[in-house]
Amino acid sequence: MWHRVKDLSPDQRIVLEGLIGRGLQEDEGLNIQPSRILQESLTGDDRAAAYSRYLGNLDQLAGRASGVADVELEAMIEEACRQARHPRSWC
Repeated sequence: MWHRVKDLSPDQRIVLEGLIGRGLQEDEGLNIQPSRILQESLTGDDRAAAYSRYLGNLDQLAGRASGVADVELEAMIEEACRQARHPRSWC
């Protein structure tokens, strides 16, 4: 839900500025989108184990590209970035 700062009531603006932690300018807009927290963040040993699994997954992915030349990998990364920035230009 989009809101223009200039259209907010004084009370709404005070509350939002408090949440954001800075003053809002009249020419700014806010996109407010409620969401549910699906899961609490892991802590301690659980967090360390999850990070270790993440690194293991990255190692597996890196292993799949072990025979590909660095120049070719860089070209693929650049192409993926270009497509992400300009999705319609490559179709």
